[in-house]
Amino acid sequence: MIHVVALDLTVSPSELVSRTACFVLGVLLFMSMIVSLLRTIVVPRALRSFFSSMIMAAVVNTSWGLARLRKNYKGRDSVMAWGGPLIIIVTLLAWLLGFLLAYGLMIYGVGGNSFGDALAQAGSSLFTLGFDAGHSQDQTILDFMAAATGPIVIALMIGFLPTIYGIYTEREIAVTQLSTEAGEPAWGPEFLARAHLTDRLSINDGIFEYWSKWATSLRLTHLTYPALIHVRSARANRHYATSLLAMMDAAALSVSLNHERSHHQAYLLLAQGVQTFDTLYVTSIAPKKFISRLPIIGRFVKPTVTIDPAMIAMPSREPGRTAAQHAASADAVRGMAHEAIGLLDSGEQMPLTLTREEFNEVYEMLEAAEFPIEYNADDAWEMFSKLRKRYEFPAYAICAKLDAPPAPWSGPRRVKTETVSPALAMDYFGKPEDMIPPDIE
Repeated sequence: MIHVVALDLTVSPSELVSRTACFVLGVLLFMSMIVSLLRTIVVPRALRSFFSSMIMAAVVNTSWGLARLRKNYKGRDSVMAWGGPLIIIVTLLAWLLGFLLAYGLMIYGVGGNSFGDALAQAGSSLFTLGFDAGHSQDQTILDFMAAATGPIVIALMIGFLPTIYGIYTEREIAVTQLSTEAGEPAWGPEFLARAHLTDRLSINDGIFEYWSKWATSLRLTHLTYPALIHVRSARANRHYATSLLAMMDAAALSVSLNHERSHHQAYLLLAQGVQTFDTLYVTSIAPKKFISRLPIIGRFVKPTVTIDPAMIAMPSREPGRTAAQHAASADAVRGMAHEAIGLLDSGEQMPLTLTREEFNEVYEMLEAAEFPIEYNADDAWEMFSKLRKRYEFPAYAICAKLDAPPAPWSGPRRVKTETVSPALAMDYFGKPEDMIPPDIE
């Protein structure tokens, strides 16, 4: 006698609605993970992902919270040095977990198993373990998709890491080299003093040209790969933000103190440096309204402020160069409309933080070094203050936000930190051994 057992395959309306909603949610989560992956590491453009941006913010804020517990700057730097690499690792893990949850929701939606069993099946396929498989055609298709997704995500990330660290290495070569030319931490006036004392002023144009290209590369790479913004140098007193600020100060001082040379490369460095600081500030540092960060919705947030290009053009003593700077500024701000632009504009209208007394000290130091100064202190200060006003606010904001080394002329930090000055060449110049200051610890 054969007994036929009828299986009850009916599904209650509430469970049908629940499973359908989970399947739709899984599809949406899957699509958001794909878009995040493509925008972050595949498409070579400055595209931001809401998901990866939130991961980055969480890692950075956590590392900063832990760093604040340390008593000095070097202690904070040792903690924050983990932030940049952890952003990359945590983002990879978050993508994998996102895909795991997405496939789990979809398998739960099309199958009759529990949500826990659906997650186990998704994990078995996503990580190619093969200990569980679906029992229906729909589940089998999802299993194959998951089995392909896991290796693809890991392979893309493996290919992404050499790109990130290749860019980092190129950036740090210049920063490390500058430590012997401008001190550690880098300082613009010290760069000019050492250049004159070692008879290198004749090659300064070439150095300024190199750093203008470096600033351009920094703007492109750190906008395309935002995690690089938080990857710090190998030594506590080196940082790309203070290095660029030091070279821009050196270029601005060169323009302000000497009129015989054309200063074309110095102005080129200032123009590229300004755009780099402005871009990094607007896109990564300035506080933004939460609604503007949201995908799709953020596109409909109307900008409330735009900047008059004439207000942010790099000043010059030459009318032709001023006109060219106005045109370049107009191109630079086009398409940057955002509420952060308003903060940038209002910040640049604030009084200069660097004082005349600080400038006078540098003027006297360079005079003692017999640097070729052709303008008196008043005229030099007038020009230098106009130039520095154009980039001081975003540079100081970036240095504070990233907790860069407390170099001279680099502004305050979020935690009160004593300024660390580099060893000054003039302290050693022309003095006998017994009068040379002791080494800095």
